[in-house]
Amino acid sequence: MLRKISMTVMCAALVTLCSSCGYHIGFIKHPQIDSLAVAPVINQTTSYNAASDMRMMMSEGIMQDGTYKLSDQKRADAILYLTVTQIGFNEFDDASVERNNQYKPSEWRTTVAIGYKLLIPGQGQPIRSGTVKGTAQFQANVDLESVRLRSARQACYEAAKKIIYQISEGW
Repeated sequence: MLRKISMTVMCAALVTLCSSCGYHIGFIKHPQIDSLAVAPVINQTTSYNAASDMRMMMSEGIMQDGTYKLSDQKRADAILYLTVTQIGFNEFDDASVERNNQYKPSEWRTTVAIGYKLLIPGQGQPIRSGTVKGTAQFQANVDLESVRLRSARQACYEAAKKIIYQISEGW
């Protein structure tokens, strides 16, 4: 009987100790910023749809992350400015070879470089700025162009996740 009571007291003390440690699950955001807006993206590459894909993937990333609320530019606490500076498609896996005939590469890698600035409206200096890269891999099939576009979109999403991590941590 005494052993049951002492075990109950120890378990209660352990639960109280663990629940009062003050751990925070998730990212820590800037104290002045609750909502973000994604400004129209600047595309410095020759790849079409890069700006719209990056803006769409950045907006989706903000909504899925949940640290900040997505808002329009008039009501947002901060505005995120993005620039697509590079998109590259490189052979990732060797080309298939059969009887001295070389065929197209079987796997490719897409790399996207994005510059970003996070500004509070009315302030001149950015709160955060930098450059991130996102990558994605794809296999070459019959319709190479549509697969490249989907791969560029996926690389933009990977870059968007990195941007969210960088602007929501470290406060």
